[in-house]
Amino acid sequence: MPLIELYENKVLPDEELPIQLSTNMKQQPAELFNSHWHEHVEMHFNVRGKADFWLNQTCYHTEEGDLLIANSNELHRGYCMQGPYLGRVIIFDVKDLSPELAQKNYIFKSIIRGDKVIQELVLRIFAELEAEQCAYKQICRALVLELLVYLCRNDVEQSLSERDSIRRKKDLERLNVVLSYIQAHYAESITNAQLAEMICLSEDRFGHLFREGVGKPPLQYINEMRLKSALNLLKTSERTVTEIAEAVGFRDYNHFGRLFRKRYRCTPYEVKSGKAGMDE
Repeated sequence: MPLIELYENKVLPDEELPIQLSTNMKQQPAELFNSHWHEHVEMHFNVRGKADFWLNQTCYHTEEGDLLIANSNELHRGYCMQGPYLGRVIIFDVKDLSPELAQKNYIFKSIIRGDKVIQELVLRIFAELEAEQCAYKQICRALVLELLVYLCRNDVEQSLSERDSIRRKKDLERLNVVLSYIQAHYAESITNAQLAEMICLSEDRFGHLFREGVGKPPLQYINEMRLKSALNLLKTSERTVTEIAEAVGFRDYNHFGRLFRKRYRCTPYEVKSGKAGMDE
């Protein structure tokens, strides 16, 4: 399996336009992007279709005219629920546009519905981007700054203290460490106490942090990773079902069988024999 890395190191090197502007299009239900976080603000304006976005495991349903905002250091992922979907994406670091506003550590509302001013600004930004006429980068930057100022005046939910902002980032960094460890060692015995000690937290604090970031308890997450690995081995390996169960970390075969049937609605033997029709 590829290494899990929730942190995305965004680099926007164009000094004239230190903003990532892109379009997300899907013709049918499909993932828009995996769960990740970064220091940048990430906005998704729904032009057409329906999409769901998860911000720290809270789901927001968006339709035409909605603006979804993933604030700095906030886990987020997206899924197209109904196509054709067209979304405009704007990503920037506030300090690149306004150091003064960056110092305020504003947290914007997660979703803003049907705001005509926002809609007009987004349309103008992408019209300029696509036309690529003289000084279009400067105009796009000015329009994104205008959008940022509008949000600061009308759609701020709270202002984090410097201490809270640092803690928020540190929690995500800790979560990254744990998920990377689980990825590399899921076939071994792993306890909550072991994971909590790894990032210097109490078990209760660790459990809260993990559920808040991932949306499920650590053991459930580990078992789901083991089951995915077992499914792949059942399809590709010559090893027996019992050997595969042990290889992915299950010491109790009956427990493995129950979890596998619950997850995939078939038995490991049915997958091994090629007779299974399953929901992956």
